[in-house]
Amino acid sequence: MASADDFLQRINLGEEAIGGLSAGIVGTVLGFPLDLIKTRMQTGAAVANVSIAGVASQIVRTEGFLSLYKGIAPPLISLSIINTVSFTSYSYFRVVYEGKNGWDIRNSLAGMTGAPIFGLITTPENFLKTQMQMDNVNAKRFTGSFHCASVLIKEHGSPLVLYTGHTVNTIREAAFVGSYFFVYEGFRELFLKNMNGSPLAVPFAGGLAGGFFLFFFLLFSFLFFFFFFFFFFFFF
Repeated sequence: MASADDFLQRINLGEEAIGGLSAGIVGTVLGFPLDLIKTRMQTGAAVANVSIAGVASQIVRTEGFLSLYKGIAPPLISLSIINTVSFTSYSYFRVVYEGKNGWDIRNSLAGMTGAPIFGLITTPENFLKTQMQMDNVNAKRFTGSFHCASVLIKEHGSPLVLYTGHTVNTIREAAFVGSYFFVYEGFRELFLKNMNGSPLAVPFAGGLAGGFFLFFFLLFSFLFFFFFFFFFFFFF
């Protein structure tokens, strides 16, 4: 295996961190309005509008454009941290595991290694996000994510309640990151060879990797929601 010194010689830690941070900010800003629209449609808060465009139009018309970004702070912070850590962690462990360009399972392992750390950050954020979404369906108990956290911690007597579903979420993070980097490195090498080094090879590879990422997201999000529902059905 390669050493940490090899990593420092081959990888610019600052560039990896900045790249991950930038991806987290851009991804959150672009995706948050869609997540809000999804939540409104799922909770029945937009019964009169069955299309994405209809729900978006209703929100902007009745609540203002900036309402599309209401509550963006927690996920913006969380995803920015996660992307920064995941990019840096992957770059480090890819060198340690001597991952090669192309379809190398060691690239997947390099991505998955950081999952326990990612889970410590994303489990509370996902848990509170689910709580707030369910709060839209029933009588509102919480004024915001931080209020929600304080109420639940007080009711259960421990901040560990925020880590409900932590095991499932950590497995999800491992599947996400592992599949993403494995597919990304494989298709990037394939496209670079067959497209004569075209700059489009990298975004194409990223798009396909994102498709696999979405598949695992839908699968494990369903499992996480099921665990969440089971917990509150028996303990509330």
